[in-house]
Amino acid sequence: MLMGKAWTLHVEKVIGTTLNENLRMISDSIGYLIGKGCKVIFDAEHFFDGWKANPAYAARTIQAAAEAGARIVVLCDTNGGSMPEEVAASVRAASATLSGLGRSAGGVPVGIHCHNDCELAVANSLAGIDAGAVQVQGTINGFGERCGNADLISVVGNLAFKKRGYQVLRGQPLRHLTELSRFVYETANAHIRSNQPFVGQSAFAH
Repeated sequence: MLMGKAWTLHVEKVIGTTLNENLRMISDSIGYLIGKGCKVIFDAEHFFDGWKANPAYAARTIQAAAEAGARIVVLCDTNGGSMPEEVAASVRAASATLSGLGRSAGGVPVGIHCHNDCELAVANSLAGIDAGAVQVQGTINGFGERCGNADLISVVGNLAFKKRGYQVLRGQPLRHLTELSRFVYETANAHIRSNQPFVGQSAFAH
């Protein structure tokens, strides 16, 4: 997995380079890794902020990644400030941008990476899936920086029980979700949340 900047503000003010040089760095880095035999997933950091500020440039960053050979381009809500409708619209636009590029011109698929600063990481991940994302990045129990990442327990639960047409965990029994959640809590020496959706003792306890 390789991360690169998709927001003009971060390109110019954080890493202190030009917009064109950022595109070259994305392309050259992916090309180098592919030359070493790696399969590259490109995470477009701050993609949604970048799309709001300058959609044309954000599109160029993911185009550069696709043309350089990235297998998947992951759209990151790094600040956790996007709304589901914004995520859905941007994922559709990004997918259209990448159609016909890479993977023998069949188009490069997109993934979604959401943070939970607005308590929307799971909702935004599901909105991204509905809009065409084929990969979700997240963590078990939502552990992560600041307010956390998308909780994969809830993403899997919603795909399995609330949405149609999805096979999750390759058919493995979903009853192990609770066991997995508790194992991660214990490994992290963290308190189990009784009010955690799907796997907490208080969930669906009427």
